[in-house]
Amino acid sequence: MPAGTTHRPWRDIRLIGFADRAPLAQAWRWLDAAGSVLGHETVPAEDATGRVLAETVAAPKDLPPADLAAADGYAVRAADTEDASAYNPLPFALSDAASAARAHLISAGTALPSGCDAILDFGAVSRIDADRAEMLEPVARGEGVAARGSLIRAGTVALAAGRRLRPHDLALLAALGIARVAVLRRPLVGLAIAGSKTGGVDQLGPMLRALTTRDGGVPAGSGRMTFKAAVAEAGAADVILIAGRSGTGEDDIAGLALAEAGGTRALHGIALRPGGSSGLGQLGAVPVILLPGDPMACLAAYDMLAGRLIRRIAGLSTDLPYRIGALPLSRKIVSSTGFTDIVPVAVSGDEAAPIGSVETGHLAASCRAAGFVMVPETLEGYAAGDIVRVHLYD
Repeated sequence: MPAGTTHRPWRDIRLIGFADRAPLAQAWRWLDAAGSVLGHETVPAEDATGRVLAETVAAPKDLPPADLAAADGYAVRAADTEDASAYNPLPFALSDAASAARAHLISAGTALPSGCDAILDFGAVSRIDADRAEMLEPVARGEGVAARGSLIRAGTVALAAGRRLRPHDLALLAALGIARVAVLRRPLVGLAIAGSKTGGVDQLGPMLRALTTRDGGVPAGSGRMTFKAAVAEAGAADVILIAGRSGTGEDDIAGLALAEAGGTRALHGIALRPGGSSGLGQLGAVPVILLPGDPMACLAAYDMLAGRLIRRIAGLSTDLPYRIGALPLSRKIVSSTGFTDIVPVAVSGDEAAPIGSVETGHLAASCRAAGFVMVPETLEGYAAGDIVRVHLYD
């Protein structure tokens, strides 16, 4: 269990309520100590998009492997072009015939012929016939040339450990002739949908599977997983998320079901709105996170709690995976101290505006939002005109 954390049985809080709520910072400390970065596996480089490198990749050879043309044109010796101008065109041959200068028609990416050290652009040449042309301007040595090793030298770092591979990284690996790479194992995340306040429609499963995948995890199973199935999967899972039935209503039995399965509680009730009925604990050695059944609350709690843990053990940054913009508010945001509030906002022009309030927020509001603002527990909101940090979804 995380150091400094006491684990106790889950309490029956139905129809009673939370005696107190843990600050979000306390929940983060638990999450940052729970679980650990996983081992690694070797996979084909062409299938490694989005995977995190477990080891630094050193270049086995120079890139480019030789002096190459960086553009289409004529490969020349720069010294042969020194006196060329529109008023003093220098003739040259497009073959090996003797002349004042020679040039070779060349395509980008092609190795330079022996003796050539520059590329003369087509626009700097006037063709006379099929075998002859005139240079109309000089070219400097190295111009238009991608020199051997100018991109990467053999033995130097090509891609550092901890990097999440992007599609163009795969092109670099292919250019270096690297067919397989060592990557961190992706955490297996067991998802149990205990219930939601959506008329029996499972809105949570599709959302949580997509979020888990985004954060480097692999959602277990393809459909709804029951409590019993979640317990059965605990031996293989690296994290278990149980969505729904986490609150204080008569049918909110998620914590009790975990207790019956031998699970222990670290925190239940977080000073977070929406998402305050979330809980943290363990089932054996596996971290378990209870998420609310309301879709908006589930989304907020996932981002603030579950996503942080999954990203960390997947080898990614614990930071929220959203771009941040600093924008003035066109309308005030009303909050209250003691809770971290997640407020969806719309963005129009260069201003942000809250969509509804924390109490009236719903999933549709989040879908209309460009992002959200986090109001710290020490503030009572923000006034119109205040510059706020907006976590942008796109």
